[in-house]
Amino acid sequence: MKKITFILFALIAGTTFAQSSASGTATVNAEIVSPISITDGTDLDFGRIIGNTAGGTVTVATNGERTADNDDLLAPSTTVQSASFSVKAAEGYTYKVEIPEVNLTGAGDAMPVVFTSSLGNANIVGTGAAQTLNVGGALKVNASQAEGNYTGTVEVTVAYE
Repeated sequence: MKKITFILFALIAGTTFAQSSASGTATVNAEIVSPISITDGTDLDFGRIIGNTAGGTVTVATNGERTADNDDLLAPSTTVQSASFSVKAAEGYTYKVEIPEVNLTGAGDAMPVVFTSSLGNANIVGTGAAQTLNVGGALKVNASQAEGNYTGTVEVTVAYE
């Protein structure tokens, strides 16, 4: 009787220990896509602007067209253009464009510039090939802005979403 009890106990104990763990599996995946890149093209140039007592806003659209809310600001100019960049993003992947405001500095008071992108700012779909990104802006010219050259640097950032 002692042998039967011992064998029965061993079988029960062995069965209990055999069922105390379980395992599962999962597939592990990764996809490598090409890094997003941006290459400089042309510079944004507002051209010649006439300083007057009223001031106003001069805008260069992403297509290079220049306008002003005060036509007295526009002087004949041969160097008006939007900036251009070349962006390459993986086909089918969305990315965003960030262009922070800057101030042009020079002989007088700083003048703020707010930028616009020809591709928009978000949910842009990469094609796997180069895409042209044109950047325009609105320059706030102060009343009686001092004569001279004004410059600034715009930093365009592109990132996958």
